Amino acid sequence: MPLESFSTNELTPAVAKEVEAFIDSQDCGHPFQFPEWSDSGATVTLLREQGRILWLATYSIYAPLGWKIPWIRAAEVNRGPVCDDAELWAKTTEEFAETMKQHGVTYVEVVPERVRQLDAPSLFSDNSGWASCTPQRASLRLNLSSSEDEIFANFKKTARYEVRYAERLGAEVCASANVAEVEDFLRIHESLAVRKGFSADPPERLRRQIEWLMTNKSRGALLVARVNKEVCGGIMIARAGRRCWYVRGATNREQPVDVGRILQWRALQWAKSRGCLEYDFGGYAPGAKSGPGWFKAGFGGTTVYFETSSRRVLRPGTYRAFRLLSEIF
Repeated sequence: MPLESFSTNELTPAVAKEVEAFIDSQDCGHPFQFPEWSDSGATVTLLREQGRILWLATYSIYAPLGWKIPWIRAAEVNRGPVCDDAELWAKTTEEFAETMKQHGVTYVEVVPERVRQLDAPSLFSDNSGWASCTPQRASLRLNLSSSEDEIFANFKKTARYEVRYAERLGAEVCASANVAEVEDFLRIHESLAVRKGFSADPPERLRRQIEWLMTNKSRGALLVARVNKEVCGGIMIARAGRRCWYVRGATNREQPVDVGRILQWRALQWAKSRGCLEYDFGGYAPGAKSGPGWFKAGFGGTTVYFETSSRRVLRPGTYRAFRLLSEIF
């Protein structure tokens, strides 16, 4: 069965609807695989059988050393490919890699959102052409089938206290509906990146993603927190199928109240009200005694582990040049 490819800029409404329905139907589906979440000019490649989508990858081809060296190109499938059938996933991902080789791509990297037991073999264990390129990812997922009161009661004492304290001080959380709140969030997010020393996504990308969430309200939201009518934090959440993800967040440390926990509590309530069965807190470091991992653990949940990010080198000579140049640039 041949693979089909479409530019995200040229997807017809009918195909876009098919893609959305397929991602929603797969347990390993993730919002990052929706074409609307990707950068302009990204590509959707899919496999069909008798008209039904069985495998899908939304990805971009980029120059890892910058476009001054355009002859070194890579393809990255972030939180994909999407396909719950493990055998079909591995077989079609291999076919996809061969297609990328024909297009002159130096290497392919996949970051699947597939849960894997720690003692289970990798999807690529029988294929030496793929190599893990990052440590195994973990996340924290909270079951939302209980009542809101039961979910809240299972929070750790600190989390419960901070939520109630923020409420007593008048913190208000709502889904953003205007440009000013979006710009306030982006400013706080950029400030957090500088303070914590991480590389923030470009504001244009975040702005576009937030605009999509604001237009498609069942898909997610930018929740913003106000104290004394001033925006002091926010989080982006997005849904695929019956699971909702915490995508990004930032708070203003200069405020008299920490709104991080009340934002997460409102996000859990948003997800439950939309029929979600799980809330995924995103990247997680099990056993953390401080930082984001410790913060997320305060809400309860179960740790899940994913397949490691894997890389397939398609053009060994060019890849060796890439490794050498990476040390220079």
